Amino acid sequence: MHDKSHVEHVQGRYKKGDEKMILDQYMVSRNFQQQSDEGRNLELFKNLLQPHFLFNSLNNLYALSLRQSDQTPDAIAGLSQLLEKVVRFSRKDLISLSEEVALIEDYIALEKFWLGEYSFLLDFQVKGDVSNVSIPPLAVYTLIENAFKHGIRKCKGQGWITIHLVVKNDKVLLKIRNSIENCENPAEGNTPVHSGLGIEAVRKLLDGSFRKSYYLDARPIGNVYAVDLIIGRAAA
Repeated sequence: MHDKSHVEHVQGRYKKGDEKMILDQYMVSRNFQQQSDEGRNLELFKNLLQPHFLFNSLNNLYALSLRQSDQTPDAIAGLSQLLEKVVRFSRKDLISLSEEVALIEDYIALEKFWLGEYSFLLDFQVKGDVSNVSIPPLAVYTLIENAFKHGIRKCKGQGWITIHLVVKNDKVLLKIRNSIENCENPAEGNTPVHSGLGIEAVRKLLDGSFRKSYYLDARPIGNVYAVDLIIGRAAA
């Protein structure tokens, strides 16, 4: 039987290796970006999101299996279904926002498996008609995954996350807030705790589909990390 320290050690070891692999791939894409056309650049960033998602998910699943949880088989089945959707959606230029919402709901269900249903507070609201709006696949999903990975997962059962997604007047408005108080490595000053690969990839996806007709901002505000996305608004 593996104790908690062993689980944390293994998670840390895999996380470091995975992140290095992701960052290496990212640097290759950045170098190749200077030599390729816009369409190819977009494909690179779309493909980059798939291993980013998969590495995070496999780490979570591995930790769950070490705890010998009875929920492991259900988590494996859920991850398999989620991965199938991620691969299928990422082959498209655009998907309906309703499909993205369903993907996010599946992901949150898995997080409840991995973290424990009562280990964080969740306020997830979707308003408006999400079936008649199209977005690049994984654009909203990645922002929410970042909030879990860099926020909730480091809060040791004391975290909270707010996700409000609204479609109104031909605009998509997304507000994500998550706790970073009492978490590992909280934001210091104006240093963002989950900027980087995920945010950069989302910007590239939105640039490819909406040009300047979107606004994306991610920053710490005291003990809260805030992400705001508006699609259908001119970029600042």
